[in-house]
Amino acid sequence: MLNTVIVFTENKHGILYRIADVFLKRKINIESLTVSKIEEKNMSRFTVVIDANIKTLQKGINQLNKIIEVIDVINTTNDKIVYREIALIKVNAKKTPEKIEKIIKDQKAKIISKKKNSFIVELSGTEEAINKLSEKLRTFGILEYVRSGRIALMN
Repeated sequence: MLNTVIVFTENKHGILYRIADVFLKRKINIESLTVSKIEEKNMSRFTVVIDANIKTLQKGINQLNKIIEVIDVINTTNDKIVYREIALIKVNAKKTPEKIEKIIKDQKAKIISKKKNSFIVELSGTEEAINKLSEKLRTFGILEYVRSGRIALMN
């Protein structure tokens, strides 16, 4: 089961390694990890999406709370957060660019770069929305594809 864990830390060298190591030692798979500075000076926010049962997850959270630089750990469910990812998809546009543009518009994505033979498409949304768009564009030929990890705020 996927869980979103939000960790607030002091912004110190090595903290990323220490947090990732907690999950590694418990053989918890990190599905996505996003880190950024936050409005509080010298603090960082980690948004970690992990696949683990609740018992294993709780052990990991207990270990996170033992790290000196960790200020707070919040385990939350999707219904208590607003979350998004961003994807950039470079799609082959040699044939039927009009069909591609219609799909992009229908999926509420946007073209951020147009070249003779390709489009770079941007979509900010849920994992499901991004997966749906990439599936539709796959038939035209995806040349490159990158997506961010989850970012989230408490609702």
